Amino acid sequence: MKYSYDYEELIGDINEDIDAGIISPNDTLKVIRKRKAVSNNYHPIIDYYYSDNFPEQKHEIMLVKDVLQELVYQHMLAK
Repeated sequence: MKYSYDYEELIGDINEDIDAGIISPNDTLKVIRKRKAVSNNYHPIIDYYYSDNFPEQKHEIMLVKDVLQELVYQHMLAK
C-alpha cells in the first residue's frame, strides 16, 4: 500500500530554525509520531519540540540531522 505524507512544511521549518541559529544539526529534538502505522510499520513524524520543551505525548529523542534525513527520504518516497 502506497501512502502520501507531505513533509515539506516540517522540512522547511527545521531548515529555517537551523538558518536562524535556533538549532544546529547536532542538537536533539523531541519527535512526536503518529500512533497508527501507515505502511510497512512506519509511524510518520507529526511534530517536533526543542530539547527544552517537554511534550505531553509519547516522544522519542533524535538528532536534528537524523530527523531531517528521515523527513527528506520519506517525502521523496511519497512523490
